[in-house]
This record gives sequence, structure tokens and C-alpha cells, in this order.
Amino acid sequence: MDTKLKSNNYIINIVVLAIILIASIGMCLSYPKIQKNSEKFGYNIFEEEDNFLSDINKINYSLYYKMYEQDGDKKLRPSDVILESTLPKETNEQFTDYKHELENLDDDIYTFDKYLNYNFKNLEYYAVNKKNNEVKQVTKGKIDALASKEISSETMSGLKEKYSFYMVLDYDDKGNVNIEKIYGANKEYVLNLIQSIQRENPLNRGYLQDGFDIKPITNMKFVYGVPKNISTSDRITSYMHQEEIYAYSSASRVYTNIAMIFIVLAGVLIPYKEIKELVGFRKIVNIPLEIAILLVALSITFIYQGVELLIIKSIKGELLTFAQLQFSKDIINILTYSINVIYWFVGFSVVFAGIMILKYIYKSGLKTYIKEKCLVYKTFAYILNKIQIIFKWCTNIQLNKKDNKKIITIVCINFMIITLMCSMWFFGILVATAYSVVLFVIIKKQYNKITNDYTNLLKVTNEISNGNLDVNTDDDLGTFNVLKDEIGNIQKGFKKAVDEEVKSQKMKTELISNVSHDLKTPLTSIITYVDLLKDKNLSEEKREKYLDTLDRKSQRLQELIEDLFEVSKANSGNVNLNIVDVDIVSLMKQTLLEVDDKIKTSSLNIRNNFPSDKIILKLDSQRMFRVFENLLVNITKYAMEGSRVYIDIFDKDDYVEISLKNMTADEINFDVNELVERFVRGDKSRNTEGSGLGLAIAKSFVELQGGEFDVSIDGDLFKIVIKFTK
Repeated sequence: MDTKLKSNNYIINIVVLAIILIASIGMCLSYPKIQKNSEKFGYNIFEEEDNFLSDINKINYSLYYKMYEQDGDKKLRPSDVILESTLPKETNEQFTDYKHELENLDDDIYTFDKYLNYNFKNLEYYAVNKKNNEVKQVTKGKIDALASKEISSETMSGLKEKYSFYMVLDYDDKGNVNIEKIYGANKEYVLNLIQSIQRENPLNRGYLQDGFDIKPITNMKFVYGVPKNISTSDRITSYMHQEEIYAYSSASRVYTNIAMIFIVLAGVLIPYKEIKELVGFRKIVNIPLEIAILLVALSITFIYQGVELLIIKSIKGELLTFAQLQFSKDIINILTYSINVIYWFVGFSVVFAGIMILKYIYKSGLKTYIKEKCLVYKTFAYILNKIQIIFKWCTNIQLNKKDNKKIITIVCINFMIITLMCSMWFFGILVATAYSVVLFVIIKKQYNKITNDYTNLLKVTNEISNGNLDVNTDDDLGTFNVLKDEIGNIQKGFKKAVDEEVKSQKMKTELISNVSHDLKTPLTSIITYVDLLKDKNLSEEKREKYLDTLDRKSQRLQELIEDLFEVSKANSGNVNLNIVDVDIVSLMKQTLLEVDDKIKTSSLNIRNNFPSDKIILKLDSQRMFRVFENLLVNITKYAMEGSRVYIDIFDKDDYVEISLKNMTADEINFDVNELVERFVRGDKSRNTEGSGLGLAIAKSFVELQGGEFDVSIDGDLFKIVIKFTK
């Protein structure tokens, strides 16, 4: 079964790997079609209003200023040339108010001039002032020939072979613009865009509303050309690159979407029970939610940005230009293909992992997943928990402590809040109002809680004062928990005292009853036989028999009285112990010999487990002999006839343990601890002989010598364990 399960796991891992690999290879195989289809999605950069044509408008004004910047010996500012004021010239102060606006326009024109020299190195231009035929030009070819109205077809053909775009703009004396010649773009379309740009002149920048107007360009002719052979990178090459990226992106989106749909469908259709057996599944689903979202989002971004990062460079063979000198073309192609496959494989793998996480969320529940994997939730919960701890600490008033630190902390927190509100000016009033409301709610809630806790505490004390010692005091009383605990201790003390008193009264009653019974029995026999002996006609044989009975009953009565005195002295501690070195093993063996006749009479089978070496303890040998004798005699009385008795002595590192175990003849259906009380017997009917003081005396003597005496029962197995510390 395990082999079959491992085989299934292996298969599903191979299937998923194959799916992602197929999608990755499929993307690489689509590159030729992407290159071919990119031609359908391209656009003409020379017809773009917001890019190339807008730049041409700025360049026009820059060149226009260059034509008029010199007025004799005086150098004019751009604002002097292209701005006209609509303000009344009553005071110089009005012009001073608009000095800043004039300086802004001047800076713009100067920037355009630099813009032309540094950012349009591939743009050739020829500008001529139609009034004085002054020329400004940057041209490597014969672009100035376009300024003539008459130009030979041979020259035009040469220009079209050399330039990918050229355009001639003509401004009349009223500022109207016309396109005399254009190549590489649609004349009417471009003219409409230029006129639109001129109406919404970006140079305005709010000057019109301030009382200034932009002068139109007049009596100028501008010739612009972009050669086919681009020599350096500039603004135009940037526009071309953007167009290329757009075309390839549009062409590749179909294939990218197909691959993504293929991956998503595979992730959705594969059952969850198979998905969870994938290698690394547990590690993937344990990634924090935010990190998982970030990784998937980055992966999708890189997948759809692959055109700019990978596809175009791979198609053009520019991906590994740094390695072209070290490796052959075939190796470069293999490396390029491998990099592309790895790129797409990683991207699609992360997307598939995202689907795995979504399926895991569906199975485990969104709420559970957020609690377990969301860092924001955990952070918020952690902060909230800390706030609750601080709040609880601040509101937890302990009546038995003077906590100045807590008071200072609360005051400091309140001070920081008030300081923050004061820094908000008028808005701080609204915050202070909200803060006051919140503070009122918190104080009111805490006040009500203290009141309720005090009321509950009073109820508990009233119940105890009325004699109900079982009243529940487990409720949390907050501030009054200290008093509650003390009242609980008083309650337990009262209850213990009452229980002890009840137990004492019960023991006294039973003691009187048991002593009366045990003393009355032999005493009654003595009285009876004394009366019988008074008969003068009694035969000598019967007289001897009666006297023998009187002797036994008298001795029985004497033993009862002596045992009673023994246990009384032991309980009062009025016993003089003769402490000597006692071999506990030897003492137990001696005791067994003393009671051997009783053991044989009860047909008990004694099983001993004694150490071979001596075990010396500081004890009273006489008292310990009495302890062992009482226990063994007790066993002969109450053990099941013919059963086994186990006597074990264990020599531990720190103590010595003596264990006696036997099967009881009668069922013990009462508390076994009562057996060590005075005048309590194993047979409640008290039909057997004995005082009921044997175990009580044994326990008292053991404890007087610093030992432990423990009685336990397991079914019918009766066990006594005595421990003495070495």
C-alpha cells in the first residue's frame, strides 16, 4: 500500500513538472510568431502628440527665441521675446508682482535649448527667419534643401533614402502653421495635432490667467529630419524603444495569456488530494500571506514584462552580448534558450504555487488561514494583545500594594496623548472631544465593574456569615481579588474546623460505643461466672472450669485497658523511647517466629523478600517489635485463610521501606483510613477478638520514631507500607 502511494506521489509530481515545462517551452517557441505579429501592433512615433510632436513645439519656441535674443547690444530674455502683457502699465509695482512668473518662463526656454542639444542628438534641424533669412541649423545632410519651394525629384529621392522622417513647418506673419513637406507620417493628421498643441500651448502654465499671453511664432520656417541610421541614444531612440516594447507586448499577450490559462486550469483541475502530495506543498502553504501575494504579484509582473526584459533581447540576439567573444554562436543560442525556459518556468511555477495556496485556503477556511499565516493579522493581534495587557495592568488596582510606578505610567501616557492633540491645532479640538468620550466610556465601564465586584464580594461575606460555607468564591472580582482570597481562606478554615469538629464528635461517639462494647463483653462474662461460683453445690470440676474462664476474661479486660493506655500515651507523646541500633531484618524474622503458631493456625503462606545484609536503623526495638507483632497478628485475623502474605523489606538510597500485603477475608466497603483509628476493626460486626487498637498503636509508634505509616487497598488486596529515612 505504501509503495503504491509513493508511486502515485511520484506520478503527480512528474505531471505538474511537465505541465509547467510545456508552458515554458511553448512560450519560447512562440518568439518567431511574436516577432512577426509585432509589425501589426506598432505605431508611428512621429505621429504621437504627447511625445515627439510636443517636443517639436518646445523646440520651435527655443529656436524662435534664438533668432531674436539679440536686440543690438542688448540681450533679451525669452519672456521679452515670446510674452506679451495684457496688464495696465500704471505702476511698476504690478510688473514686480509678476516677476516670478516671468523668471519661470525664462527658465523653461533655457531648459528647452539644453533639451535640444543633449536629448535630441539624432534630430537634424534647419530654422530660417523669413524676414531676414537668418539661419539656425544642425544638419549632416541636405535637409536645408527642403526649405526651398522647388526641389528636384532626385534630391527628394536621396532624402527619402537617408531619412526615416522629415517635416517642413511654415509659420506666416499671423502665426498660422502649415506643413509644406512631410515624409514618414500623415500630413493632415500631424498638422491637426500640431495645431491642437499650439492651442493648448504647454508654455502657458497659468500665465494667461495672470495677465500674460504667449505670442504666436511668425515668419519662421522649420525643417526637421530623423536619419535612418541612428548614431547615438537620445529621446528619439527612447520613443522607438517604447514603440518596440508596445508592439512586442501586444503581440506576445495572446501567447502569454494562453500559457497562463493553461497553468491556471491545470492547478484548478488537479484534485486537492493530489496537489497536497506535491514536493514542498507544506512549505509553500506555510509561507506568510503577504509574502505569498508579493511573490505571485512579482511573478505575474515579470511574466507580462518578459517582452522588455527577455523576449526582444533574445530575438535580437542581445541577451548575452557580454559572452559573444567567449562562446560560439551555437552555445550562445543554447544558453539563451535555456535562460528563457528557466525564466518562464520560474514564473509559471510561482503562479501554480499561488493556485495551490488558494486551494489550501478553500479547504482550511479563509478565517483560519488568515489567523495562521497573515503577518498583518498577527502583528495587529500582537499589538492589540500588548495594548490589552497594558490596559489590564493599568486598571488592575491591588489594594495591598502602593504602586506609584503604575500611577506615573498612566499620567505619562495621558500627557503624551494631550501633547499630540495640542500639536494638531484646530483639528486637535475634535480629537480631544473624541478622546474625552473614549476616556469617559473606559472610566464608566471600570467604575461599574468595581461596583459589581464589590456587590458580589458583599454577597459572599453575607452567605458565609449566615453559615453557608459552600458558597462559590471562584469569580474574578478584579480589584477585590485580594480580599476575596483572604475571605476564601477564612471560608476554608471555618469549613475545615467544622469538619474536624463533626469528625471529632463522631469519633467520640463511636469510641464510647466501641469501648463500651469491648469492655462490657469480658466484664459481663466475669460477673456471670462470679455468680455461678457462688453456688455451694457447684462441683469441683465446674468450679475449675469457671475459674479458668474468669482468668481468661480478666486477662482480656487487662489487655484492653493496657492497649487503651498505650495508644493514649502515644497520641499525647508521653512515651519514652529507647533508641538503639536495630537490625530491622532480624527483628522482622524474630517477630515471625513469635507469631508462627497463629500463622500456622490460619493456614497462611508467608512469602518473604528480605535483603541478605543487615539494615541498621536508629529505633526503639521494643516498640518496633510491638508494631510488627500487631501487624502480623492483624493479618492472621483478617487475611483470607490459606492465602499468600507478602512481606518485603527494601533498602533504598535514602530510606528503608517495609511492605506487608495480604488478601482480606471480608470485603472492606468503608474508608480504609478508618482502620488506623482507635477501636476500629476490619469486621464492623466486632465478632472477632481484639481491641481495634492494633493498627492505631502501630501507626502511633512508627510516627513517634520519625517514620511514615500508610494503609491502602486495591480490591481485596490490603497493603501497609512503613518508611524510615536513613
